[in-house]
Order: sequence, then C-alpha cells, then structure tokens
Amino acid sequence: MSHKLSWIKEAFSRHVQIMQDGQLVGEMVRDIFGKDVTASLNGIQLRFDVNGFLFHSVNVHRVDADNQIIGHIELKFGKRAELNLTSGETYLWKRHNMLMREWDMILENPDGSPEREIVSYDLTRRFFEDAGDITVSEDGHTPNLDVVILTGLFIRNYFQRRRRTAAAAS
Repeated sequence: MSHKLSWIKEAFSRHVQIMQDGQLVGEMVRDIFGKDVTASLNGIQLRFDVNGFLFHSVNVHRVDADNQIIGHIELKFGKRAELNLTSGETYLWKRHNMLMREWDMILENPDGSPEREIVSYDLTRRFFEDAGDITVSEDGHTPNLDVVILTGLFIRNYFQRRRRTAAAAS
C-alpha cells in the first residue's frame, strides 16, 4: 500500500511545506544565518545539524526526544548520500537525473537481499516555486518512515543549495 504527500517551496524561501490531502502535516525551515535545518512531519521533530566548511557532515537529531542523535548523513562525491540510523537501518539517496527532478530513498539490506524503494520524490512544478509529490511505499516494516521522508527532501534541497552557491561563485 502506498500514499502520497506533496511539498512546496516558494522562490527565495527557506521554508518547505509538506501536505497530505490539502492539510499541512510537516515542514522544513533552514536557519537564516546557518546551514542547519529543522523539520517536522506527523509529530516527529528533527534537526539536521550540518557541520564542516568544504566537506560537510550531517547529524540527524530527534528534537522531540532530548535532541538525541538518531542518525548521520554521509554526503558523497557526485551528489550521492547515505542515511545511517543508529537503529541499524541504512538508506541510499539516489537521484534519477542531473536536474534532480526525481529521486528516491532506498533501504539497503545488510544481508544482500534485494533493496527496496521506500520513498519516491518528483519535482512537478518549477517557476516561482518548487513543488512536487512524495510517494511512500508503505508496508508497515519501516519504523522510521517519517525520518526517511524528511531526510530525502533535506538531501535534495542541500544539493540544490550547493549547486546554486557554486553557480553564483562562478
């Protein structure tokens, strides 16, 4: 069974809204003077703590659980990323094309069994705002689903910001 969410980010905004059936269910907000991002979805509150100058690393904190670190995002060369949760799960962020109009969060299985696509993202509109759909493949076996959904959106926005910064510096 799957369900859909949608997301929207207006031009020049630091705020992303996440909707389900027209109702606001989550959001992401980037710090005005920093690189950190706070996010929430269905009551789960996270902070993506971006560290480093040239080479960034990201710790994922659960704000609503005493700011406990629940995972780490490993950003790799070539716009690749991996979410490693302290619970032992590993998710690969994978883009489908260079424009990042489609991307996925894929559960990597340590035993070598087939990987499962958990969340798919699409950029459906781009003019004065970025907007898109999030399709969640829900089978009841993903305990940190909201964390995975927020992380996939965070990683895409992180790479978009880096791309824009590099283009402005050129």
